[in-house]
Amino acid sequence: MDVRGKRIVLVGRFGDLSKGEAKRLLEELGAQVSAKVSSRTDVVFAHRAEGRALDEAWKRNIPIFDDRALRGVLGYQEGFDDDGGDGGDGSGREQDLLALRARLLEVERDQGVTEEHRAATREVRAMDGVRLRHPYGHQTEPLASALSPCGRYLATGSWVGDDYDAGGTLQIWELAAGRCVNVLDRIDGGVGWPDHERTIQWSADSRRVGLAYSTNVVGVFDPFSPLTYGEPVAECLVTNGASRPPAWALAPDGRRAFVAAGSPCEVSGCVVPLERGELMWTSGEATAPHPFLLAERVREDLRTEEMDKYDEEAIRVYDWVRWSRDGARLQAVNSWRDRNWGDNGQAFAIDVDSGQLSWLAEIGGLAAWSPDDRLLAHDDNGLRFLDAATGLPIGEDARGHEGASALLWGMRGDTPRLAAVVRADNDAGVEPGVLIYDDGRYRFRLDVTPVEPGLTDVGTWAWAPSGEAGACLTGEGRVEVWSLADDEPLRLRNLDVPSGTAGVVWGADDVLVALGATTLRFVKAGSGEVLGDFTFLREPPAPRPLEGDDRFDANHCALDDETWCATFPSGVVIAPDGRREALDDMLAWTVDQRLAWPVRWGELDVVPDARTAGERLGDRYDGWAVRASAEQAEPAEPAEPAESAESAEPAEPAEEEASRPPNGAATVATRARREGTAP
Repeated sequence: MDVRGKRIVLVGRFGDLSKGEAKRLLEELGAQVSAKVSSRTDVVFAHRAEGRALDEAWKRNIPIFDDRALRGVLGYQEGFDDDGGDGGDGSGREQDLLALRARLLEVERDQGVTEEHRAATREVRAMDGVRLRHPYGHQTEPLASALSPCGRYLATGSWVGDDYDAGGTLQIWELAAGRCVNVLDRIDGGVGWPDHERTIQWSADSRRVGLAYSTNVVGVFDPFSPLTYGEPVAECLVTNGASRPPAWALAPDGRRAFVAAGSPCEVSGCVVPLERGELMWTSGEATAPHPFLLAERVREDLRTEEMDKYDEEAIRVYDWVRWSRDGARLQAVNSWRDRNWGDNGQAFAIDVDSGQLSWLAEIGGLAAWSPDDRLLAHDDNGLRFLDAATGLPIGEDARGHEGASALLWGMRGDTPRLAAVVRADNDAGVEPGVLIYDDGRYRFRLDVTPVEPGLTDVGTWAWAPSGEAGACLTGEGRVEVWSLADDEPLRLRNLDVPSGTAGVVWGADDVLVALGATTLRFVKAGSGEVLGDFTFLREPPAPRPLEGDDRFDANHCALDDETWCATFPSGVVIAPDGRREALDDMLAWTVDQRLAWPVRWGELDVVPDARTAGERLGDRYDGWAVRASAEQAEPAEPAEPAESAESAEPAEPAEEEASRPPNGAATVATRARREGTAP
C-alpha cells in the first residue's frame, strides 16, 4: 500500500509494535500521522473495530484497516511470507523435481516402474512439505474456475454445502500431473455465486489468487499455502452489503483490486489495496476526491457523442472489468444499458492514475478484449473491432458473420487470434462453426458444431498456449483438436471426454482440461493420454472406514460409486484389498502444495481397516484419534482366560511387529490430550 502523502491515524495497541515505532516508520514512508480522526484523515489503522475514534472514522466514512494491514505496510512478517517459495516460477527444488519427474516418466514408459523410481520417491518423501492428498475437497458442485497465467495450475471453487458455517472450498490442480496439489477449505460463505463469471482471478505471476466469496467480499489468497483453512492474505468489504458478487478485477500485481457494486449499492468504482489484512469501508457513501475513488465524470476534452448520452451521469461498471497487462488502465464492458443504450452495450477504458475515463463506445452485446490489450472485438450484426487504446473502429466490418455466442482470444507470437463460436441454435440462423480471425482479419471457418457452454468461466473452444492449435467441444460429446498453423485448418484428432463435459481449457505441457458440473478430466492434447479423471460428490452406500467420527470427514473420499477409502497426509490409506490401481489413479504425493509426485512409484501404506491404520500412524494426533475411533466403533472382544505358564506355547512374533508404535504410545497420546498438548 502506498502511504505517501496519506494522512493516517493509529487507533488501539498493536502488540509488540508500539505506536511510536509505527508512527516513525510510516513517516519514513512519506505519510503524515495524526493523533485524532478529522475530516482530513485518509486512512485509519486500528487493532479493534471499536472505540470513540473508530466511531468518528465510521461517521466520516474513512477506510479502516486492521493491524495486519499495518504490519504489511511496514514490512513486519506474521510468521509466514506470502511471497515465499518460487510461486510456480520454476526455481529452487521445484525445478529439480520437475526435471527428475519428467525423466522418470520417460524411464517408466520404456521399462515400467523400477528401483530408481522407488529410490527417488523415498528421497521425495523425506523432504519437508510433502504429504499425501486426495482430489475430492469440493462438497458442492464447483461454481468457478480459472487457469493460472503460467498455464500450470487450474483453480476450482465451490459454494457452501449443507453446513453453511463449514464454508466453501478452493482446489488447486497441477495440469502436468492431472492431480490436486492443494485444498483451501472453510472459505467463509463459499466461493463465487451461480451464473457469475470471473469470481476466481490470478495475479500475473501466478502467486496469488483473488476470490469473490462470502457473497460480496473480495479477497486475495495464497494458492500454495500449507494452511488447509481458507484464511485470506488480504480482503476488502466495500460494497455496502450487496447481495451478489460485485464487478471486480484483481490487478496484475495481485496487490490491488478494482471493485464496483451493482444496484442497490451502486458505486462508480474504487481501487483498493489488497496487500495484507482487512479493509472496512462503505465506499458507496464516499465522496470525491478520495484516494481510492475513481473519477465519476469525463474530462471535457475527451467527451464524445456517445459520452454525451450520459448527460453528466456517472460511469458505472455493471458486468465485467479487467486490468491492462501493465496495470495502467481498466477496461470494462457493460453488455446492456437499461436507460440510455437500449439493447446495445458499452465499452470503456479508464486511466488508473488519473481516474479519468479515456474513451467510451457503443457496442453490441457480446464483446471481448485481446490478451495484448490492443483490440476489442464485439458482435453487432457481424463482428467489429475497436482499437483498445482509443475506442475507434479499425479494419473492415465482418458482415455476414453473425450469430456468435462466444468470442475467445488467443495469442500466436505477437498476433492476437480470435475464435468466434457459432452454435447450431444461433439466433441469426447461420451455419454453426468456429470463425478464426488474425489481428482483426478473417482467416477461415472450422466445420464443427459447438455446444452451448454449461459453465460460466469456461467456453466450448480453447486455444493452445502457442496459438497454433485449438480445441472445440462438439455436439457429439467429444473434443476436436485442430491445427491452425498453416493457411488451411487441419482436424488432427478427436478426444473422448466424460458425459456432462461443459467446457474446455488448454494449459501448459499440452494438457487439455475437460470440465463438467461434477467431472474433471486432464488429457494430453497430442496423444489423448488421460492424466487424471475425477467425478465429484459421489456417495457410495457402503460404510466409511471411520464412520461416525466427524473429525475425519475430510479424510474420506470415494474410490468409485460403491467404495470409500480414507487417506492420511503421512501416506497411510484405508482401502479394500486389490484397489491399488484405483488409488494410483487418484492420489498423489504433493510437494510444497505445487507439484504432484506419482504414488505408483512407491511409499504408499495401504491397510484394510481403521484399527490397523491407527497402529501405522503411531504417536501423532491422527494415530491416537484413529485408534480411539476404531475402539469406539468396534469394542474389543473379551479376552480368553489366560493359560497356565506350564501349558502355554511360545508365541510366534508377528511379522508387522517392527512397524507397530511403541508400547507407551497410547499412554503418551492420552496424557497429551488431557494436558492440551496434543498436536
